[in-house]
Amino acid sequence: MKVSETSNYQMSTQTNQLVPDGNQQSFRVSTVQIPGISQLLPSLYLCGASVISGKALEHLAISFVINIAPELPDTPLPHSNFNCRVLYLRINAFDLPNANLSVHFDEVTDMIETVRQTGGRTLVHCVAGVSRSTTFCLAYLIKYAGMNLREAFFHTKAIRPQIRPNLGFFQQLRAYEQHLHGVVSINMVYYECIRCKIPDVYETEYRAMEDFYQKQKKFKRLHRY
Repeated sequence: MKVSETSNYQMSTQTNQLVPDGNQQSFRVSTVQIPGISQLLPSLYLCGASVISGKALEHLAISFVINIAPELPDTPLPHSNFNCRVLYLRINAFDLPNANLSVHFDEVTDMIETVRQTGGRTLVHCVAGVSRSTTFCLAYLIKYAGMNLREAFFHTKAIRPQIRPNLGFFQQLRAYEQHLHGVVSINMVYYECIRCKIPDVYETEYRAMEDFYQKQKKFKRLHRY
């Protein structure tokens, strides 16, 4: 993890002192919208790398950028004369099920909340804005926006339909929800066609495949002899 800043923006590192207030944040869409950049909350944006530019960040008044993509160069930030000072955080983690994002959940979500409390806005991105960056946004929503993981997932998917954290990241989010709230709102369901468990919110993607697999399995069993 690497943190840098432009201009003289200062943020306390004592983010572990922050605690959720238990109130769900209100949601209102910004009057400034840029195609490909999804606004999840008034202070939280999610996107892929291809739509980011210094100008876009300036138009959205972004004050904190989180980049979770070691395969990419640093995110282009607004010019130094931009009046909204930008904090930049880089997390080097690949989109692999065994990549441990959860070790950063508390620190990153606390930083996003600190920015919100000081009137700022955060943009989180990876390569496509589908898996890694979505995972951190979901972690924030279940810690600070009064949502459980299921609510956070469908809230985010309604705004950005292409989201799809990989199976390992979903397991980490389930463990984080259990740690924070003592419950798990999304179950893991075994699908024989792919020989692994998937989050139940992905079942619609695999149901037809599983049905076909079971029909073929039954057909082969009946015609074995």
